[in-house]
Amino acid sequence: MSTSVFQARLAVALFAASATTLLTAQGTQDAAPVGQPARCGTPNTFQGGSFLDNPDCDFYQTNPSQTYAPTSVQRIPVVVHVIQNSSGTGNLGNALVQSQITVLNEDFRAMSGTAGANGVDSQIEFFLATTDPNGQPTTGIVHYTNNTWFTDAGGYYNSIAWNPQRYLNIYTNNAGGGGVLGYVPAIPQSGNIAGTAADRVVILYSAFGRPGLGGSPYNLGRTCTHEVGHYLGLFHTFDSGCGSSSACYTSGDRICDTNPESQPRYGCPTTATSCGSLDPVRNYMDYTNDSCMTGFSAEQVRRMRCTLVSYRPNLAQPAGPIASATSRSGAGNLNSAFFATAPRLGMQASMNVVTFNTPYSLAMVLGYTGAASQPFNGYTVLIDTLSAPVLQMPLMASATVVSWTYAVPNDPALGGLQIKSQGLMLGQTFALTNAMDLVLGN
Repeated sequence: MSTSVFQARLAVALFAASATTLLTAQGTQDAAPVGQPARCGTPNTFQGGSFLDNPDCDFYQTNPSQTYAPTSVQRIPVVVHVIQNSSGTGNLGNALVQSQITVLNEDFRAMSGTAGANGVDSQIEFFLATTDPNGQPTTGIVHYTNNTWFTDAGGYYNSIAWNPQRYLNIYTNNAGGGGVLGYVPAIPQSGNIAGTAADRVVILYSAFGRPGLGGSPYNLGRTCTHEVGHYLGLFHTFDSGCGSSSACYTSGDRICDTNPESQPRYGCPTTATSCGSLDPVRNYMDYTNDSCMTGFSAEQVRRMRCTLVSYRPNLAQPAGPIASATSRSGAGNLNSAFFATAPRLGMQASMNVVTFNTPYSLAMVLGYTGAASQPFNGYTVLIDTLSAPVLQMPLMASATVVSWTYAVPNDPALGGLQIKSQGLMLGQTFALTNAMDLVLGN
């Protein structure tokens, strides 16, 4: 089913800007205390080029309009490319990768009971992709062994990036070995990078996840939170120094509700002051320890939401209905036990029926309340309940448990679809199991 996706787009102006001095990804390292990494290698200079621009959140300014206040949840699919060398250095388990997604959601959603609860809820969520660019089921985690790629060289992203317009591509390796914990090549407002193969987040493998392999003080996943902040258009709190207090939306970090800061802060100082005010040492966009960082500000949230609308319009998915599977006992004449997982868009779902070794063959049928224009794959046949039922050929006979798996299309137009399902037992007599009422959800 082809689905037209309509997203609110602000008026944008096409402009050309002369290129300024280009910096490498590690070109803006700030002096760090002896023995500590510079934390971030994201450039803070305009990279040049012509591109669609929204002056409400471009490279030069921010408009903290209520228009960008979060009113709905936007969900970003993530693919994590785990790159190790031939000796195994850099290998990360799937559980550690999932822990990083958990941290991102705690921080960007300011979840109660977490360290990020003191921040502002951006209503931006992250999830490991469930469908790859070819429409196949995936865990959203891909492992590679390549010595060159592990050193952050060789243009690996040109070979392995998933469509950067629709996926957040995160790569873990040694981040170039230049003493930084992570970087993005450029914020989306600073040139033509958005949506290209080079559009990515790179994290030092030992600072990824919770607990990160490198140990304290950068082992709680906040390096990734910081870099994804850049990916969504945020500057460092100390970029351009103190800026101008009378023009805080066009200088410094282009944000007024983060106090200006003359330099990055490390550790977790309690009385750090510069530019005539307390430094925002607990903001995710400073350089303090992971345990010190506790939130984004309201205007940072609005700038990120503006960035999604203007510079990454095809990336996020609106949060949809909650998937559910509800059994209706007594719906069939056999009352056989019937179980199902709640079906989510883009995932594999399952059903099974306990037959108690009865001499029946089984089939499964699901029915729409409307036209079935895109069927599921596998053993399931979707039907239009207004038409004659269509049955799968009989499957296994005399089994204790018969199971079906089916691929749910990753199609937002199907979100919320209600499906009625029953198992059919075909033998000497015709029998129906209990029913299962399903709702497709995100």
